[in-house]
Amino acid sequence: MRMFAISEQKPAEKWRQRFSASWPRYRDWYLREGLEARPTRDEARTAIGRHMPELLPLYDKVCSLVGDDPIAQRALSLYRTPPVISGCSVALAPGDEPVLVRNYDFNPDFFEGTVVYSRWLERQVIATSEAWIGCLDGLNGAGLAVALTFGGRIVHAEEGFQTPLLLRYVLETCDTTEQAVVRLQRLPVQMANNVMVLDRNGDYAVVYLSPDRQAVVRKTPVTTNHQLSLEWPDGNAWSETAERSECLLRLRAAGPELQTFIEAFHRKPLYRTAYDEGLGTLYTAVIRPVSGTIEYHWPRQPLWKQSLDAFSEGAREVTID
Repeated sequence: MRMFAISEQKPAEKWRQRFSASWPRYRDWYLREGLEARPTRDEARTAIGRHMPELLPLYDKVCSLVGDDPIAQRALSLYRTPPVISGCSVALAPGDEPVLVRNYDFNPDFFEGTVVYSRWLERQVIATSEAWIGCLDGLNGAGLAVALTFGGRIVHAEEGFQTPLLLRYVLETCDTTEQAVVRLQRLPVQMANNVMVLDRNGDYAVVYLSPDRQAVVRKTPVTTNHQLSLEWPDGNAWSETAERSECLLRLRAAGPELQTFIEAFHRKPLYRTAYDEGLGTLYTAVIRPVSGTIEYHWPRQPLWKQSLDAFSEGAREVTID
């Protein structure tokens, strides 16, 4: 698997190149229910302007970069898309320094593999890109970190946004966990997802988002692929969400050193290898809000460190197994 790191203050040619590399695969997914199921560009733009007006200039900019492709312009809104189901485990590491550790589990064929350093609005942001303007996890210059997981229920609304865009919005507009939680609770989401938020002061929360329920906020240091209870028996067993959650809670209770805690993410049940089923671990991210760094880890391979103060462009080939 190849991962790329690009630095671009505003979306421009580097962004367009990464979009062009992944759009053909995403296009098939986006149209699998037919074009009539997707919003028009005007509908998508209106929805962004209503709920996340700060992102409207960004949406217009990226639409201009994809030329006269109206389907791509609709897809870039992340509004009213087909469903997406992933795995993932996220935990607050034990210790005095606030550190967020997460495994991202998905199918490698549908992973952009792009880390983006930017200043799209006012804040510096490093984020693992998802669907070009959204993100899977990341941090900003104010010391706010976020990461998402699937929420463990098959529910998909006709209206609303995919959660990666909500994470991008939070990183671009918030400084603290308290601010991020307020924003996440008011935004319309299309699927059940969990978002862990951590700031440089150590304040943290998990927001359980659902399209058919009010958002729920919990002061819990771990989240996997369920919310308040196990509500999808087959899927919960398949993903081992309860086992992973219990594993993380036991690890935290033991109070290991940070490196020992990170290494546990490279072993079962946290490390997953069912790549064809969308439950393969693609990377472990270690996010440090105080120092402004993200480290990407893989078993038996050198880590890849990126920093708000010293971001390094390039590519990295990694082996996943």
